[in-house]
Amino acid sequence: DPERYPDLSEYVDVFHSMDIKVIMWATSVINETASNFQEGKDKGYFLSGGKTVKWWGGKGAFIDYTNPQAVDWWHSQMDNILDMGIDGWKVDGTDPYVMLLMPAAAHDGKLITWSDYKDQCYRDFFEYTRSKLGNDRVISARPVDDQLLQVGLPLVSTSRDINFAGWVGDNDNDWGGLQHALNNMFSSAEFNFVSYGSDIGGFRSDGNTYKDVFIRWAQLGAFCPVMENGGSGEHRPWAYDEQTLDIYRKYTILHHQLIPYIYSQAAYSYELVKPTMRPQPGEYIYLLGDDILVAPMFEQGDERTILFPQGEWISIVDDTKQYTEGIKKLSFSLEDFPAFIRKGAIIPMNVTCDATGHGTSFSDGYTTVLIYPQQGEKKFGLYEQDKEGSLISYVKNDGSLNISCTATERSLLFRVYGESDAASVKTANGNLPRALSMQALTAMQSGYFIDGDVLWIAVKNAQDGIGLNVTY
Repeated sequence: DPERYPDLSEYVDVFHSMDIKVIMWATSVINETASNFQEGKDKGYFLSGGKTVKWWGGKGAFIDYTNPQAVDWWHSQMDNILDMGIDGWKVDGTDPYVMLLMPAAAHDGKLITWSDYKDQCYRDFFEYTRSKLGNDRVISARPVDDQLLQVGLPLVSTSRDINFAGWVGDNDNDWGGLQHALNNMFSSAEFNFVSYGSDIGGFRSDGNTYKDVFIRWAQLGAFCPVMENGGSGEHRPWAYDEQTLDIYRKYTILHHQLIPYIYSQAAYSYELVKPTMRPQPGEYIYLLGDDILVAPMFEQGDERTILFPQGEWISIVDDTKQYTEGIKKLSFSLEDFPAFIRKGAIIPMNVTCDATGHGTSFSDGYTTVLIYPQQGEKKFGLYEQDKEGSLISYVKNDGSLNISCTATERSLLFRVYGESDAASVKTANGNLPRALSMQALTAMQSGYFIDGDVLWIAVKNAQDGIGLNVTY
């Protein structure tokens, strides 16, 4: 609409200049009130001769994806937006309404099922956009949503091979809505989707604001592959109070810090046909990737019963809190949240400040690699675009810890937990110098610094790979 958006292309450019991606909302329904409706109907580009159905956005007809001429025409409509260089589409769930055509018929008279149509629709948005703009473009669509047909059963919308930025439908803004989002997330995991989230604070509003729900939902969002804020009602954290804003900011920062871990684990999960969010025994408990355990707060109050899997688990927001296998009834204030790192894990992060305790502003420019070493060997594949990346690993024995990383363009800052008694850190070229502060360490080409229970090791240039030997 040129009256509402006279400079839409410039608007997109401004966002891109701020390193913000832009996606556009879309469906495959053309409403009767749209300027291109009559042309599409006259040329036979709609299913069932242009028969219309009433949906939540108006009354319209469906593009016939089996008609090559209709698809070309539809692509010419999409090109008006794709030529602005957008980053993808939020493709909303109108596809189930195709069943209201009873039956839906293609241009050649063949019947089209909902299963046929949803695959044609979502796949066309995904594949055509990538063909025009490249393989870094996405669609955001529902993976599994039990409300598409109001039947209370999990219904799969898209295929896992085209939906890398999903959201799990429209939820209420209360505790029931948060639980509904979790139900759809866990159902999506059953179908091995790798990347999705939910509308923090709910999509539908009952007119009330629920501070505790909003905060707990934001904390949950931080530990989903996609963290998103959207919906009706009040979603601005600063509109609640200072406490809400501080907590929201901290967990938003934590989510951004975790992106190297989440991105790598999602790629690995996709290749192995498994979900990134992996439901565990107990009530609403899941692993985010291999080594982060999450037990969302899903009802009012501070108490949470958690069934910890085998091994040792360390709070991601407080290293001093550690738990072993078994059922634990714990208390978590609004500022705290039950998320835990498995002892032995390697967790790569992008840390640029001290908001979460995993580094400081001096960490900026490095990939911070959290290591919680235990006896034996551990490996982590740090994924980069186009199936490239590096392998980070360690081997811990009684008298030494060996850390290595294959060639990478990243500068690395290892945060090694529980190794404060290190006597020296060596490479093949000799001992690394010991710094007296984090600021001094990150000013070096390479070196180490001991801060309480944490051994920090910095390597600015790892283009040829690195090998580190820590002795005691």
